[in-house]
Amino acid sequence: MTTLKGVKQASTAAAMKADRERDKAQAVRDYEEEKRARQANMARLRALRLATERAELKATTTPRSTKKKAAIQTGSEPLVPS
Repeated sequence: MTTLKGVKQASTAAAMKADRERDKAQAVRDYEEEKRARQANMARLRALRLATERAELKATTTPRSTKKKAAIQTGSEPLVPS
């Protein structure tokens, strides 16, 4: 024999279970969305850092081999003192 109280408790329990499942699914979606946003931000920052490092490396690097070639080609220094 089912009573009205038993049916009410069962439907309330089912509703609570459904609410928990919806909350769980929403939490997983939120977590995944935050994870994707975090990864996108890390990729953006990594690209920015690498571009900055390349620019700094280009600015500090001087072509040394051209200076040596110019001195050798002009022959400004004698190889054997006379």
